Amino acid sequence: MAPPTQTEHSSNASAAMWCLFYGAGIIGTLVIYGLLQEGIMTQEYNGDLFGYSVFLVMCNRLAAVAYAVPMGIFRKENLRNEAPLWKYLLVSLSNVYASSCQYEALKYVSFAVQMLGKSFKMMPVMIWGMIIANKSYGARDWT
Repeated sequence: MAPPTQTEHSSNASAAMWCLFYGAGIIGTLVIYGLLQEGIMTQEYNGDLFGYSVFLVMCNRLAAVAYAVPMGIFRKENLRNEAPLWKYLLVSLSNVYASSCQYEALKYVSFAVQMLGKSFKMMPVMIWGMIIANKSYGARDWT
């Protein structure tokens, strides 16, 4: 096998830099989004905290649809439902409920604490899997 050429090295370095750039952009955007969420939910409006978290979830979903539909049309994707509507309904309701709870939790804990809690939720699931289903997990699974 021939050693990599100078062009292959620079191509790999360029790909790695773009990957870091995009990753930092995604993480930065999510941090800003979380801080804005926390600001909305913890700021008082006429002496009361924001009380309509479902409205914020609706605005979020409408913005997502406003972006997704033109992108689907641009990419010539099929916009028809493939699964029965009741299946979409079940997923949608659970997602809206979870998002509303996330917004409401920001009234009591900071965004950072909330993210730690969300990342910790896999640990009890894994422990339960070990107890009930005799599953085993490697060190990489726990990190």
